[in-house]
Amino acid sequence: IGIRLPDQVPPMIKNSFDLLIPVLVVVLTLYPLSLFIQHHFDMLIPQAIMAIFKPLVSAADSLPAILLAVLIGHLLWFAGIHGAAIVSGMLQMFWLTNLGMNQQALAQGAPLPHIFMEAFWTFFIVVGGSGATMGLVFCYLRSRSAHLRSIGRLSVVPSLFNINEPVIFGTPIVMNPVFFIPFLLAPMVNAVLAWAAMKLDLIGRVISVVPWTAPAPIGGAWALGWDFRAAVLVIVLACVSAIIYFPFFKVYEKQLLAQEAEEAERAEQESQQTA
Repeated sequence: IGIRLPDQVPPMIKNSFDLLIPVLVVVLTLYPLSLFIQHHFDMLIPQAIMAIFKPLVSAADSLPAILLAVLIGHLLWFAGIHGAAIVSGMLQMFWLTNLGMNQQALAQGAPLPHIFMEAFWTFFIVVGGSGATMGLVFCYLRSRSAHLRSIGRLSVVPSLFNINEPVIFGTPIVMNPVFFIPFLLAPMVNAVLAWAAMKLDLIGRVISVVPWTAPAPIGGAWALGWDFRAAVLVIVLACVSAIIYFPFFKVYEKQLLAQEAEEAERAEQESQQTA
């Protein structure tokens, strides 16, 4: 729908006239609606939208919602789908809203109301990357399996920057039944512990946006306004995830050691035959 103008009219002017009808539609619909909302509810349209979504925002900050998000994201990851990208895309609106409210409360000197934000996910739930695999990398470094030890050496530096594709695809963890339980359990336990620490005011709460590639202990402290108790908590969570992964790591290590022994024996037999 647009205003018909002669062909001699320059395209730029014609485009300007084409915008008149959409602008009029917006003005004639939203402006009366805005007046109605202001008169009856004493708020603007953005405030009304926030009021409508406030219960949803509050629910998204609860521990059950956090655990559900972690579960969905990691189930997708285990199936080979980038669950973190999907879940974070859906939660970004809530995260930014929570962050804005925390910053507003900080400016007013009031208690910070919200816990669940992107930095909480990145630096406390998935320490070292999806699945909270930093602890698993530490296990790999001392593995008797050459394969796992090499994966650990390759992954230790990226893991510090929350990059764990070498672990997820090099192990592999994706579609590996041995790691199904710890891959889901470790981040969920981290979520509970970190949520409890913030709820009990043992550490502060997120007040800033931090690059997700910041090393986890530093990023955690940075996100909380340089609260170094957060860095200590991140280290504790990495150790907790290592404990969770350890028995499953030993099972998988045993399987790989058997395979490596068979391959070594086969290679020795082939070398003897060729000799």
